[in-house]
Amino acid sequence: MPVADMIICVDCGGPCQRVPAEPPELGWQPGDVVAYRCRDCADVWYLEVDIDDLED
Repeated sequence: MPVADMIICVDCGGPCQRVPAEPPELGWQPGDVVAYRCRDCADVWYLEVDIDDLED
């Protein structure tokens, strides 16, 4: 599964957009940290990219 553009907020169930929206210039690497901000409650979630996220 590729790195998601949007996830669901664990706290409120609202949509969380990836910040920044564009992937890194050289692409995602295992160990990268991806930030998502919830549109409804403004919580920020940080998720680490692992090898499974990079497989198509």
